[in-house]
Parts: sequence; C-alpha cells; structure tokens
Amino acid sequence: MRKFMIWVRVNPASYLALFSIHLFYRQLLRIVNKLSNSQCATCKDLFKSFYEKMTDVELKNKGNKLYASRKFDEAIKCYSEAISKKPSVAVYYTNRALCNLKLKRWELVCQDCRTALELDSSLVKAHFFLGQALLETENYDESIKHLQRAQDLAKEQKVNYGDDIACVIRVARKRRFNVAEEKRITQEIELQSYLNRLVLEDRDRSTDEVQNKYDGDEDKAQEEIMKIEEQCYFSVYHDFFNKKTNKRR
Repeated sequence: MRKFMIWVRVNPASYLALFSIHLFYRQLLRIVNKLSNSQCATCKDLFKSFYEKMTDVELKNKGNKLYASRKFDEAIKCYSEAISKKPSVAVYYTNRALCNLKLKRWELVCQDCRTALELDSSLVKAHFFLGQALLETENYDESIKHLQRAQDLAKEQKVNYGDDIACVIRVARKRRFNVAEEKRITQEIELQSYLNRLVLEDRDRSTDEVQNKYDGDEDKAQEEIMKIEEQCYFSVYHDFFNKKTNKRR
C-alpha cells in the first residue's frame, strides 16, 4: 500500500487515467447488468435481436459459459433459444435439464430428458439426470432403471463418471428399501392389532360361555377361564411368529 501511494505521488497523471478507466468499466458493468436483467421492452428487444443473430452452437456455447458461472436461469434461456433453432439436437435438452436439476425443478428435468432420449436413447447424461429427478420425486423403480442404464452405457462408451452414477444408485436403492421396510412394518403392526382384537373377542366370548356353564362354581369357572386365555394367546401368536420366521428364512 505504501509503494502504491508513493507511485501515485510520482505519477499523478497515470493514476487519474487508471481511475477514469475504473469508473468507465463500472458504468459499463451497470449498463450490461441492466440489459441482462431485461428491465424494459427495449432491452428485451435488443436481447431478442442479439439471440436471433447467433447460431444454435453459439447459443449452446454461451449457455455453457453462463452455467459455469452458475447463472442457471440465463443459461436456460440460451439453451432454449438453441432448441428453438435446432430442436433435433439431444444435447441441448440435457444441458437445459442439468440447469433445472441444479434449480431442483424435477418435472422440467424429466421432460427434457425424456425428449432427449427420444432423439438419442444412448445418451448417458439423459438417463443419469432423469434418474436423479425421478429419485427426488420418489419414483424409485424407474429411477434405478434409468440410473442402471446410464451406468451400463457409460461402461460401453468408456465414459468416466467416477463413482457418481454408482453413488446415486446406492442412494436410490437405500431409499426404496427404507420405504418398503416402513410399509412392511406398518402392515405387521396392523396385522398384530387385528389379531389382538380377534384374541380379545374370542376370549370374552369363551369367558361368557364358561361363566354361564359354571354359574355358582367360581373356582371351576376361574380355572377354565385361565386355560382359555392361555390357549388363545399362545396358539395364535406362536403360529403367527412361526410363519414370519419361516418367510424370513
């Protein structure tokens, strides 16, 4: 900082020139941002005219640069313009799908990936992005199908995705297992509750019959009631858990 201050004192004209350039670029940046945001009809017309003069490849390359800068919405506009100029190029759809994937717009991702696969069914990215979007919308079976297809195609085409696809497949399978396990546990609880109700109803009915049969003989009635309770509980639950154990084996 001290060296800079010395330089300013020695070269005041150079400093003023640099400062003027700095102010010019700041003003230019404001104008560019205003145009990029399309805050007025004139700006929109300018951008529309600008895009119309660009080829689909130029629009795709511009979209790639915007994506790299994490300007996903602006990149989407470029890819959309590229698609309007040449809708038969599958890569434009997967590029737009990737932007929407980053923005968590799952349905739009699915739409673009399905369109891309109609144009080129061997496109690894289309299967991969579609699998991820389906995973987030809890369509686990279809998600795993497309992710597995992406992995197989990547191996066939010798495209290196590292562990990315395999990692998402593991996540999808784990979530599908967790959902199935929760469903199984819920069904078991419902079944046990149903059996509990049957046991209690059968016990109450048998108890009433015994009390009517041994009216006046409390000891005999109590003895029979205890046998009924033991028989009902142990026979039903023993049979139920035996069946479950055999299924899991």
